[in-house]
Amino acid sequence: MLRFLAITVFCFLAPFLAYAGWRQFAPGSSLGREDWSYKVLSRLSAAGVVVALIAVLGLVHFSGGNAGTTYHPAEFRDGKLVPGGFD
Repeated sequence: MLRFLAITVFCFLAPFLAYAGWRQFAPGSSLGREDWSYKVLSRLSAAGVVVALIAVLGLVHFSGGNAGTTYHPAEFRDGKLVPGGFD
């Protein structure tokens, strides 16, 4: 669950980081308050939501077991950890 949350948050923040990097390293520009107008923030937020939704849909679609299978969590048997899996 933590991995899922971390990927989603990173995907939402990726457009902001890309914009900040572009503004910081573009020739003749510096990163200031005027670069973060309401219009820019709303577009970056919309892009972040789209990227995060694509990431969530990709994670849900490509991870997990096959349909109709049952997940059995990891457990201890005879003092040894037996990994979980789908049957």
